[in-house]
Order: sequence, then C-alpha cells, then structure tokens
Amino acid sequence: MRIAHIFLAIAVCPMFAACGSTYIDESLLESSTTVAETVEVTEVPDRTFSEHLDVIDQSLNDLSDAIVDNNGSADVILATILESWNSIEAQVKADFADSHFGFYEVMVLAELSVERRRPADASKAWKLFIDIAAAIQ
Repeated sequence: MRIAHIFLAIAVCPMFAACGSTYIDESLLESSTTVAETVEVTEVPDRTFSEHLDVIDQSLNDLSDAIVDNNGSADVILATILESWNSIEAQVKADFADSHFGFYEVMVLAELSVERRRPADASKAWKLFIDIAAAIQ
C-alpha cells in the first residue's frame, strides 16, 4: 500500500507544480509602436515564359559562386530568381502541373542555400532545374 501512495505522490506533484500563476513584468516588454519601413519596388520587365526560364537558369548557375563570395550578391540573385518564378508560377501550374512540385523544390533549395550559405544546395537546385526545364520544353 505504501508503494502505491509513493507512486501517486510522485505522479501528482508535477501537476500541482505546473498550476502556479504566471507573472509578467510589463516593464520588460517592448513597446508596441509600429515602425514603417520603406521598400523600393522595381518593376518587372515583360518577359516571355521562355525568357523567365532563361533568367532562372542563369541566376541559379551564378548563385553558388555568389554564396561563396559572400558579398551580398546572392540575395540579389535570389530575388531575381523568385521574381521570375512568381511571374511564371501560374502558367506552370496550368500548363505543366506535373512539373510544378519540381519547380517548387528548386525554389526552396535556392532559398535555403542563401539563407544557410550552402553553395552545394544552390548547385543542386540548378541541376534539378535543368532536368525539369528540359522536360517541359
């Protein structure tokens, strides 16, 4: 009987310990003022589907070296890739639905390669892109 009481006490103690009240020191919280940030938006040039694929291809090819150089150009290249992808994604979904996931994988790899500074992921994204783009042309 004693062992059952001990196990019951051990099981119930954490439950009572978790029921304490939470105190929040308001002086430590950040103020809720909103900061407006100005972002310059560039206009996307009119390109054909094929031209967007060429831009993505060339940009992915350059991305690995830009990550290694670590001079900030990788962010610009990634923005160019994503800009072209956003311009053609709807058409890829409509006309090449089977390839959409592959393109999506390429974009995720490209983003991760810049975010984590992994040139190997950029190279992998470019090689995957070459295969997918060849399948739809």
